[in-house]
This record gives sequence, structure tokens and C-alpha cells, in this order.
Amino acid sequence: MLRKVIFLVLSASLSGCAATAMRLDYGEHRCPYIGLRLDWWLVGESNGKLIPFLLIDAPFSFVVDTVFFPFEYQYIDDCPRQ
Repeated sequence: MLRKVIFLVLSASLSGCAATAMRLDYGEHRCPYIGLRLDWWLVGESNGKLIPFLLIDAPFSFVVDTVFFPFEYQYIDDCPRQ
């Protein structure tokens, strides 16, 4: 039971963190799917150590990024290519 509660708390606290954090500085980061891009970058930088946390965050970031996509589509040409 305690494990389920801890998992639910972690899931709720990490839900869309990458997508939300990138939008706090919205003037610099208006690229579509910036939360998923940050999650992918963190996987590479951590050499895979953050994968369990990002597996929780990525689906929520995908939802947040999809909701904001219509507003960010106009800036797609200004985004850096990866």
C-alpha cells in the first residue's frame, strides 16, 4: 500500500514537469514539443540514470505539449534543428 501511495505521489509531482518548466521561460522556448525534447536531452546527459523518472514524466509532457501545440505551431521555423 505504501509503495502505491509513493508511486502516485511521484507520478503526480512529475506529471509534465519538463513541459511545464520549459514554459516558465516562455520567451526563449516556444518550440513545439519542448517538454519531450527536454526529456530526451536529459536521458542523454544522465547516461540513462534518469530513465525511470522520465518514463513517468514523458507521457504527461506529451499531453501538455500536445495541448499547447496549436499555440506554438507558428514558431516552428524559429526552433533549432536537432
